[in-house]
Amino acid sequence: MFRSILAVVLVTSSGLAMAQSCSVSGTAYDLTGKPQHDAVVRLTNQQTRQSLLVATDANATFHFAGVAAGSQAYRVDLLGVPTAVTGSRIPTRSIVGMTPEFSCRPGQSEHQDVRAGV
Repeated sequence: MFRSILAVVLVTSSGLAMAQSCSVSGTAYDLTGKPQHDAVVRLTNQQTRQSLLVATDANATFHFAGVAAGSQAYRVDLLGVPTAVTGSRIPTRSIVGMTPEFSCRPGQSEHQDVRAGV
């Protein structure tokens, strides 16, 4: 009996979490408009400044799952190749392209292509 109730609670709570999240996907393009393979893309919550990073696949596409949906504003950044800063051993990356801010609706998939513009 206890296990049955626990199973129902777990299934219900995971269903609610799925309904409260969305996914973001798209394609990364270079300066010439060609798909950019093996690029790094960052999704940033504009309110909390929390970020997620993914690499594009062989088709230059990216996907973020389980993104908090609702009134949160997000932006997708296309990051440049790592470069060394003089006096530092930590490689840094520059933002070479970005999307306008957008929000996700619960349970939806948001499509955001990002293009290099620098």
